[in-house]
Amino acid sequence: MSEQASLNLWTKQVRLEGYKVVSERRDTPSDPVRLTVAATCEVALCPHCSRPSDSVHRRIDSDPIRALPHGVQQVELVIRSAQFRCEHCECFFTPACPHVARGAHATERFLEQAARLIRFAAVANAAAFLGVPEKTLSRWYYDYVQRQLDKPPSEAAKPIRSLGIDELSRKKSTGSS
Repeated sequence: MSEQASLNLWTKQVRLEGYKVVSERRDTPSDPVRLTVAATCEVALCPHCSRPSDSVHRRIDSDPIRALPHGVQQVELVIRSAQFRCEHCECFFTPACPHVARGAHATERFLEQAARLIRFAAVANAAAFLGVPEKTLSRWYYDYVQRQLDKPPSEAAKPIRSLGIDELSRKKSTGSS
């Protein structure tokens, strides 16, 4: 398999919309696979004046971020972010990656899976399974749950248009009245 085909496969595996895998590194078989991902769009909105900017000042690599494992192989991501310079207001800014949980070195998908595991087992068991220190996973989990509670409802309640009738109840009530 060619290097580009391997990178494309990893891009599909990590499923980070708007990002692509640009490099893969594995020092030893027991080390996690370290994937460097970069944004596919080179334009961002300035948070100060809300105008688009495509002037990249420099590129910054993040610290390793935990992602969902690929089978038994641990996966870490390095996010390569562009720091932009806004030509209109002369400010520098780096857009945040929406797939990385704020305050955690993990992706939202990783934390979602960890939360599912914790609901069925203890934090200690989930931490051992995911290869994360227990205290770290506990902190990440409670922050994740709080973010989920703070999210506005995705869909407003709609009025009821029709009621379903339970077939058995309908059969029971037809002969007795």
